[in-house]
Amino acid sequence: MDRRGRLPRRAGDLIARALSWPLALLPLPGVRAWQGSVEAATGERPRPGTRRLLLENWLRNTLWSLSLAHWTDDEILAVASITDEEVDRLRESLAGPGLVLALPHMGSWDFAGAWCATVGIKVVSVAERLPDGLYERFRDARAGMGMDIHPVDLPGLLGVLTDDVRAGRLVCLLSDRDLSSRGWASRGLAPTPRSGCRPAPRSWRGVPARTCAWPRPGSRADGSASGSPNASTVTRRGNSWPAPSPCSPITSPRPPGAG
Repeated sequence: MDRRGRLPRRAGDLIARALSWPLALLPLPGVRAWQGSVEAATGERPRPGTRRLLLENWLRNTLWSLSLAHWTDDEILAVASITDEEVDRLRESLAGPGLVLALPHMGSWDFAGAWCATVGIKVVSVAERLPDGLYERFRDARAGMGMDIHPVDLPGLLGVLTDDVRAGRLVCLLSDRDLSSRGWASRGLAPTPRSGCRPAPRSWRGVPARTCAWPRPGSRADGSASGSPNASTVTRRGNSWPAPSPCSPITSPRPPGAG
């Protein structure tokens, strides 16, 4: 694997930590939006230390994403922490009838996709066709990690994704951001956000949908996948998230820059 021009991971982690301190003092619009979401969800304004940690994790995630295509398999496996039981859940569903993962804005999608490619799981997802060549750059970067990305405006996209599911590929779809304004209203937050969940295509009926999270405590990456696709919640180290069916709402707020 070509490692020329790559920033070492540990150096990137140190840079992220160092830059997070001065950035936490700036009135960044994205961070203000995140603070508002947290306050609406919890009733408490995030403390300065939490604000700094958000920025450190966002910077680390960005630096990881820029270099993941040049990581060795051993480096990816050394950073990942996921139990054999959770890996078995993914493989059992992929073996038949297929699997759709509902992704929240949480942790590092890129790292999760790179890990899947490392252990032999083919990942497929969908992205907005961003202007000025940005979509192509994101698509090519993720292809370097072993993922296939379809543009959201691809003609016959649902048919293509159906073929991916039937071929045993892991189809990952964003679940907590509504781009159409026709999504589900999330309960308990004001103003009420909407989640981008739609009923599953008829050809996907009977295909399990699980939630998946990959938070980063420090320089590690902890992976988790929900158990039964019909479970109402997923519990991981004391935290609970909604476990959606293909048409259930996601109620967790989105911290900008966290995914």
